[in-house]
Amino acid sequence: MGLLTRIAAWRAPKRSADDGAWGSGFFNAHTVSGVNVNQASALTATTVLASVTMLCEDFAKLTPRIYRLHEDGSRSLAKDHVLYPLLYRPNDWQNYFEWAESMQLSLILRGNAYAVKIRNNRGDVTALIPVNADWVAMWESPDGGIFYRVTPSGLHMRAELAGQPFLIPAEDVFHVKGFSQNGLLGASRIELAKEAIALTLGYERQAAGYMSQGANVSGILTTDAKLTEEAARRMSADWKEKKSGLQNAGKIVVLEQGLKYQATTLSAADAQFIAARNLQIQEVTRIFRIPAHMIGDLSRSTNNNITQLSQEYINLTMSGYTCRWAWKFDVDFDLRRDGLFVDYDLTQLSRADITTRYANYARGIMGGFLKPNEARIDDGRNPDPDGDRLLEPSNMSAMGSQSSGAGADGGGRPEGTTEISGQAEKS
Repeated sequence: MGLLTRIAAWRAPKRSADDGAWGSGFFNAHTVSGVNVNQASALTATTVLASVTMLCEDFAKLTPRIYRLHEDGSRSLAKDHVLYPLLYRPNDWQNYFEWAESMQLSLILRGNAYAVKIRNNRGDVTALIPVNADWVAMWESPDGGIFYRVTPSGLHMRAELAGQPFLIPAEDVFHVKGFSQNGLLGASRIELAKEAIALTLGYERQAAGYMSQGANVSGILTTDAKLTEEAARRMSADWKEKKSGLQNAGKIVVLEQGLKYQATTLSAADAQFIAARNLQIQEVTRIFRIPAHMIGDLSRSTNNNITQLSQEYINLTMSGYTCRWAWKFDVDFDLRRDGLFVDYDLTQLSRADITTRYANYARGIMGGFLKPNEARIDDGRNPDPDGDRLLEPSNMSAMGSQSSGAGADGGGRPEGTTEISGQAEKS
């Protein structure tokens, strides 16, 4: 086949057909309420901002570690793997916390987090460049191949991606996706929940507009006298000047020409405005799976349930993100083939108060499964020279030994000893 024939037969990759529903363009969702929802506008809602900030910061705290699994079940840090330095500093201008926070933000809001892999001459990944999901479009080739078209914003990002092709192959993009209908693109959470977020934004704007009018309801001025058009405009301007804005709240206005003020809308209390705003707080926290008390809403919290709700947040919300990311690291860097794995330490989020923590340390040490030095290190103290031994409770014995009453004589006795008249001596 000649060159021209091959060129004519080749079909370029096409943009994914699911871009509208799960899309990657410059996203802006239109809603019934008329409030447009996108990444920037969604974050101006205080409940969304608080929920997303918590999810991003808490995830970024959980610094992952790459381990090598040994035959005896123990593990050790795999410092010789190319991923090890990337989990400390993914690129030249971000540490891991900053990188993970920005990637998690994109994953939470748009359902997809992208980072372009920068490779050296040997093909090893030396940097992970994060790109906003709104800059990325997925393309599919006729043979099933996946490519990504990145349209960077800003001079810095353009310089970082200057050497990348027009369509970047899937193996050169670190793509973490949320739950998906087609398996290729994650669902955009702010698009699926756009109406609830738009209502939250609408209520906040309505409250701000209410305050801008001096916290007074709107209404009309009426009179039995006939007013010229110029007089009507003047009186309307005078009313607005004297009553609009917080600085005029409580002032007395003198009306002329027999003018009377008549309210035309319900008060905020009559419309149950505050209750409606509180309902939207519950709606948004439900979207992001955040316990309401963690963003300052204590209306349904008690001393008894806050601890349980906080633990459920770790078990049901954060662990889902850590599993998703750990699997992505495993697949993209082919860790399992080399006996490696990535692990997140969730205890950073479940750290109890000092009384409870010290009680747990004591139970672990006296129970014989926690070394004193392990407790000291976890508490931020230096290890002790004599703290690397497991303690054995004196009131316990090995299973099946005579002292437990569950086995024959000699069970659990040190090797090479026999018992005579209740006393063990060396045979």
